[in-house]
Amino acid sequence: MRQIAIYGKGGIGKSTVAAHLSYTFADRGLKVLQVGCSPKNDSTRPLLDDFPRSILDVLRDKEFDYEALSAEDIMYRSPIPFKNNGVVYCAESGGPEPGVGCGGKGVVEAIETLSRLDVFKNYNFDMVIYDILGDVVCGGFSLPIRQGYARETYVVASGELEALYQVTNVSKAIKRFEARSGAKLGGLIINLRRVQNELKIVQDFAQKIGTQIIGIIPFSQVVKECGGLGKTVFSLAPDSEEAQVYTRIGDAVLANTNLVIPNTLDFEELYEFWLQYFA
Repeated sequence: MRQIAIYGKGGIGKSTVAAHLSYTFADRGLKVLQVGCSPKNDSTRPLLDDFPRSILDVLRDKEFDYEALSAEDIMYRSPIPFKNNGVVYCAESGGPEPGVGCGGKGVVEAIETLSRLDVFKNYNFDMVIYDILGDVVCGGFSLPIRQGYARETYVVASGELEALYQVTNVSKAIKRFEARSGAKLGGLIINLRRVQNELKIVQDFAQKIGTQIIGIIPFSQVVKECGGLGKTVFSLAPDSEEAQVYTRIGDAVLANTNLVIPNTLDFEELYEFWLQYFA
């Protein structure tokens, strides 16, 4: 079983990438679990008919009585008829109301609940994807890296300074916990934002931290429209170039064995690197 973590700054397209990875893996005949690790509860929406109930919501209803909880209470099977008998199960961590709790603790509770129910063993998944809210500085959001749930991490990024800064934070977490958990960086998935010299920025940046670019997603109104309707491009625009791009990225992740401990940069080094492309 491969367990993959998807990170990236807020709004960069992590959940879109995660859903399309799950879809591609299932079309290859794999049994996939996608775990949305965010209070928004929307990571798996493109794979389902509606928003699922979150793990934390179900636990609250059951007053955190784990004996009364089953895997079927918190995991939802996608109704999409994937090729080659593939299947996707979906789960969402959920989180506290704004201002009254820690979202990272919600991620910890959700992943530990899945482990407590032995879903990874009982369901015999081929792939598990954790779609994780942006800030890996929070201990809860770093859990998949820190505890070895996901030994393979990909970061969705662009040529924006904030997006590259998130890559440096994830890289530092991987470097810190690699000896303990075996975590490695699999590469960057670039979601272009029309930044000046963007391709050159991300290519040079990947080389600087010692990783690879898995794939590049062009700026696309089709992707935005499909996302707004809560669907993948595979469902609403299956013949589009965008669908081909996401398929290639999924296949590249499946084939990838080039996992590394990345180099790290502090913010001042990153800013000096980034600024040179706008001189």
